[in-house]
Amino acid sequence: MQDFFTGLWSLVSIAYLVEILVIFLVIYAFLRFMEGTRGEGILKGIALLMLTFPILLAIVADQLEKADLDFNMDRLLVIIRFFGAAAIPAVFIVVQPELRRALVRLGQTRLLGVFLKRETKGIVGELVRASFRMSRRKIGALIAIEREVGLKNYIEHGNQLDAVVSSGLLSTIFFPGSDLHDGAVVIREDRIAAAGCLFPLSDTPGLGNVMGTRHRAALGVSEETDAIVIVVSEETGNVSFVSRGELEKVDAERLRELLQRHFVELDEEEEMADVDTSQDNASPRGGGR
Repeated sequence: MQDFFTGLWSLVSIAYLVEILVIFLVIYAFLRFMEGTRGEGILKGIALLMLTFPILLAIVADQLEKADLDFNMDRLLVIIRFFGAAAIPAVFIVVQPELRRALVRLGQTRLLGVFLKRETKGIVGELVRASFRMSRRKIGALIAIEREVGLKNYIEHGNQLDAVVSSGLLSTIFFPGSDLHDGAVVIREDRIAAAGCLFPLSDTPGLGNVMGTRHRAALGVSEETDAIVIVVSEETGNVSFVSRGELEKVDAERLRELLQRHFVELDEEEEMADVDTSQDNASPRGGGR
């Protein structure tokens, strides 16, 4: 056994150690990302197997060789390669929801600070007004605002409206007894695109005991897309803001602040920009044309 490890160490080079370290860091980062998901346990088991099985196989082969046993491991290696090749797509199938979320999050990254700003003037006030009007009356509501990742699939399976965003219309849609009361509203390009939409429920462990269907649906759509979601509890009247799988209970001011940040709609900055532009146009310029 000692000779085996001595021989193994003699084969190790700096480049080999760096390669092993990089692989370890990639696996560790991926496991951290998967933490708390249903695929976490499976991936940890696979990672442990990948790290330990080659070592165990090498030790067994070394011991058999020392014992002068004529044991051909070629067939075993063929079987291992076969199951290894089959395991790769199987793993991707098991963790497919988490991988989809990872790709969505990569798409949300704002590289070099360049991102699109949309004109959303007036919508923030209507959303805040509607949310807390329904909160006072304990009317349940679920409102998703589309950003860069499209919600077309949910819109097509809902009741398409294409209506102006207003607190009155939102309150009517979610009024108890309405046909659209139990679904979600999707806002696209500053208009109510659809109502009565159904979102996937978050599969984060433990949520079913502490959260209702609306909150789990809000988390679910925010995990799979970059949509921001407002949810009003029918039981408590609490208003929550949901983004990227994180839920925060908010008051009116906090909701306004978060919506303005995500909409990139700051009326004061727009007004200041207009003033600066007018001042620049009015300032004298030398040189003539």
